[in-house]
Amino acid sequence: MIEKLANYFVTWQVKRSYLSSEEQKLYQYAYELLIGQVVNLLIACLLAVIFRAYITVPVFLAFFIPLRSYAGGHHADNFNTCTVVSASMLCIVCIIEKRIPEGAVLAADFLASGLCGLCIFLLAPVEDPNKPFDQKERIRYQKRSRSIWGIEVILWLLCYGIGAREISLAAALGHLAVAVLLCAGVIKNKKRKIHI
Repeated sequence: MIEKLANYFVTWQVKRSYLSSEEQKLYQYAYELLIGQVVNLLIACLLAVIFRAYITVPVFLAFFIPLRSYAGGHHADNFNTCTVVSASMLCIVCIIEKRIPEGAVLAADFLASGLCGLCIFLLAPVEDPNKPFDQKERIRYQKRSRSIWGIEVILWLLCYGIGAREISLAAALGHLAVAVLLCAGVIKNKKRKIHI
């Protein structure tokens, strides 16, 4: 459906000479990404309302997305799978956030962010067949993922320090999700190499 919608937008703009027909495939791909991001954002907003996680969902995404962008990890093979996995991950985060007792928040934060840091320093960036890296990109992404992780750890520590425990926990859960996807990406890459 997203492909059809993107194709409609691009074809309409090419016919009216707003876009060049030579680069129609590039525009098609860009529209598919844009529409996909909008759909995922709308689903995240819906889940925030369903779970009454008005702080958890945006904070989770604010910590997850920048780090995930540079650390890499497992990517779904198609948009539908990506949407289902993303929505499931957000549901799990919302459930976990409500189940962790107040007294265990700091320990959960340290465990999640520590595991993420270990994965970032040992594994990142983890490429995917859909998103391979050249050597310069690998070095740049490695440095950026480490820097982002460090900055985010300082931010969640500050949040915990000022008593914003829900924010610090959502941030740490973002880190945990990145760690899981990094490990899943490494496993997927090893399985792929075995089958090649």
